[in-house]
Amino acid sequence: MKRTSRRIAVFKRKPERGAMLIELMIAMFVLATGLGALTTLIVACMTNDNRNSKDTSATLLAQKVVEELSAQNTNAANTSVILTDCAGNSWTIPSTQGAAAPSGQGAALATSASSIYYGGIDFTQSLGTVPAGFSMQYVDCSTNGTQTTYDVRWNVMSVTANSTRLITASARQRGSTSDGLHYAIPVTLRAVGGS
Repeated sequence: MKRTSRRIAVFKRKPERGAMLIELMIAMFVLATGLGALTTLIVACMTNDNRNSKDTSATLLAQKVVEELSAQNTNAANTSVILTDCAGNSWTIPSTQGAAAPSGQGAALATSASSIYYGGIDFTQSLGTVPAGFSMQYVDCSTNGTQTTYDVRWNVMSVTANSTRLITASARQRGSTSDGLHYAIPVTLRAVGGS
């Protein structure tokens, strides 16, 4: 038997009043929350970019010292190199054969085997006690006019009698603290150089 009659449901629409304002307020809240999170992300990215730039500059300064010392002939007179920073300060990197292990010559090395800086430059040493010619307070200028000062120190250790040397150079942004905003682990580079 076929069904011939069909029921057609007729829905009567009721006019919606006030729903648009509530929906608009919810959409604005979601948008504001998203934009707030995006702003926080952008600020964090800018902070990381700035910190990475400072770490790169510290690495380049340590590398410059290592390369200059490696290139010097310790058997020739007057092979010192003079670096000039953007503030007009002149820094001399003297030629040296270094001193015997384990201390070497220059900035003190971290000697505690439990230290993560073991064998690197010991930044707990007062800057005034670093021998002359083994440290510099290099000023780096940015394009926006700001200046950043780097504490750069190095040590030269004679390895063999034929002027083979272990050169350790380290740099960090001056004023680095452990507050999380300006904290920077010193960049340490080592190289073996000879004359």
